[in-house]
Amino acid sequence: MTKKYHHYNKCGCQKGQYCHKCKPQYPDQGAIVQRVVCSKEVQKSAELLLPAALGPLSETGVNGITPGSLIGGIEQLLGLTGGALVNIRVSPDFTAIQQEATVIKDKVINMGYIPATLDVVVTGGTVTLSIPVRIFFQEHTDCPGARPGDQIIETDPVVEADFYQDLLTTDASGSTVVNLLLFKAIVCSHLTIYRPAIEKNGELCDIDSCSSPDGPVTIKSP
Repeated sequence: MTKKYHHYNKCGCQKGQYCHKCKPQYPDQGAIVQRVVCSKEVQKSAELLLPAALGPLSETGVNGITPGSLIGGIEQLLGLTGGALVNIRVSPDFTAIQQEATVIKDKVINMGYIPATLDVVVTGGTVTLSIPVRIFFQEHTDCPGARPGDQIIETDPVVEADFYQDLLTTDASGSTVVNLLLFKAIVCSHLTIYRPAIEKNGELCDIDSCSSPDGPVTIKSP
């Protein structure tokens, strides 16, 4: 619960206002503590590639686009020949998730990625090629009272849900569907934003209440 402060009006606080702006008259008589500004759980969505699919496509295709021509184009891109491609799927590494958080005015920007591989499966079920990829996520979290310069503690990420889908599937009629959404995961962490303050007589006042950044804040990325 926010408390009333009765300090002098150096930074714009009036007597009896609810605020954390004013410095005490006698800071040497208080204790330096860390004041929690905001503490929230954050959910972030990581996706590869697009939330869409091509098809269903029968063998005759649509306007000249057939399953064979699409698969042939993918094989050519990957250096495969002779109809060897069976499928492409994602293999994430949830133990190596990277994330960073940046505080701006009243918000926290959270960015990160899940390292993974795109596994190319050919005839016989063999994985002939694993392409390393990074599946990025980001989230903007409201945090009233936060500002640049505040400190951040973020817990290790936890994967709450995931979704996998092969590039090539068939529908009930046997037609080919080319899925562009191969993978999705919901990553959760807990953010705590805090800053140094002076505690005196049961009240808290921020130490750097009048500081402000020069120009845009640089967003951190892992």
